[in-house]
Amino acid sequence: MQATELATAGKKNWSVQSVATSASSAAAIDVSSAQIIGMHLSGEIYFNFSTSSSAAVSTGNDLKLQQGLTFLAVPRFVTDAKERAGSAKDSVYLHHQRTGSSDVTMRLVFC
Repeated sequence: MQATELATAGKKNWSVQSVATSASSAAAIDVSSAQIIGMHLSGEIYFNFSTSSSAAVSTGNDLKLQQGLTFLAVPRFVTDAKERAGSAKDSVYLHHQRTGSSDVTMRLVFC
């Protein structure tokens, strides 16, 4: 699949986000509006997804992303109470933190 197909398949939008920095402390980005995230990283990061806006990363347990270009599907979370009530899905946050001693530049595109 080519990148141009990602942007147009299923009426997806290609929304370039502001550059983010992954530093020594965990940070969170609201990715609720995306189904797929295109990320270009200048270095390696730890990452996870959750419904909490409070940034939290486990350097011992979370996955790592290497430097370069990656596309990730954004998971959807629905609590039992919200699902029973027919309510919307919970917000989704990408939590990230650099793995090394230098900050990592993150270029993001929401699809």
